[in-house]
Amino acid sequence: EEGSRLFFARGYEASTLDMLAEKLHVTKPFLYSYFRNKGEILSAICETGIRESLQAIEQAKSQAGTPRDQLAMMVAGSARVVIERQAYVVVYQREIKNLAREDASRILNLRRDFDHIIAEEVEAGVRERQFKVDDPGLAAVWIGGLISWIPNWYVPGGSRSADEVVEHIVDASMRLVGAK
Repeated sequence: EEGSRLFFARGYEASTLDMLAEKLHVTKPFLYSYFRNKGEILSAICETGIRESLQAIEQAKSQAGTPRDQLAMMVAGSARVVIERQAYVVVYQREIKNLAREDASRILNLRRDFDHIIAEEVEAGVRERQFKVDDPGLAAVWIGGLISWIPNWYVPGGSRSADEVVEHIVDASMRLVGAK
């Protein structure tokens, strides 16, 4: 949590383990007992948002309902994760270039898993004639993009509440897939 706030406010490169240790009121060697280096902290931060989003869509998938219902729950759940973990998502988007190659690859594969699960739900909706879209995979990427961009325009305490943002993202996603 503190690492995400520090990297969000100062940027990865301008942040040091000394700064993080000071914020946590611990010693730098204490940090090394959990992480080998600053890069591992960055990786943990970047992975959090996508892992929690995957959990949200898996939870939605386990609920009964039509593909439209399930897609709406998936989008709403992952949008809520992005709203709640906004600093993590921004750090990921801004600092992906600083991730170790293997960490970046692992996180990108998680993102692909997210897109794949969404695409499967869109395909199910197309089969059941609830959605009208030519390319479910591309629609899934667009939906993921809508969700990922929430931190670029949503401000906690701003003109739109978190619930309004989630509602708008779900509505936009339904329009993207041509939901009836």
